[in-house]
Amino acid sequence: MTRNARQRRIIELIKERDIETQEELVSLLQNSGFNVTQATVSRDIKDLGLIKSQTISGTYKYSLVENARPQTMGKFGTMFREAVVSINVANNIIVVRTVTGTAGTAGAFVDSMSYENVLGSVAGDDTILIVCDTAEHAQEVKRQLEANLE
Repeated sequence: MTRNARQRRIIELIKERDIETQEELVSLLQNSGFNVTQATVSRDIKDLGLIKSQTISGTYKYSLVENARPQTMGKFGTMFREAVVSINVANNIIVVRTVTGTAGTAGAFVDSMSYENVLGSVAGDDTILIVCDTAEHAQEVKRQLEANLE
């Protein structure tokens, strides 16, 4: 499986459960059909800009950086820039077209940005739909997304 697919799965896993160690992440990825080593997972963690954050119970887990920018997201921001083909707005909906197979990763980047006026997003294979609360906010989020492409 590809690096993008593996990194999409990592993002899914850390959103689904509290993962404390790289070894735990390696095991979960292997159970998901990915043939990975701890070194590969370590590089993915760095590429995705994951951080360790404290849980309510006082343990630590891997998390996406809230309100991150591509400069702090490293290769995750680069992946977004390389994936996006176009960004268009229709009323309060933003349609982001991506290279085939990269919408999940690009969508995870959008979600990690925690835009205040975004109600939600859905990623398919080559398209992300982002629903904003108003048409005006959709235009603003579009401008912010386009700024990440520069």
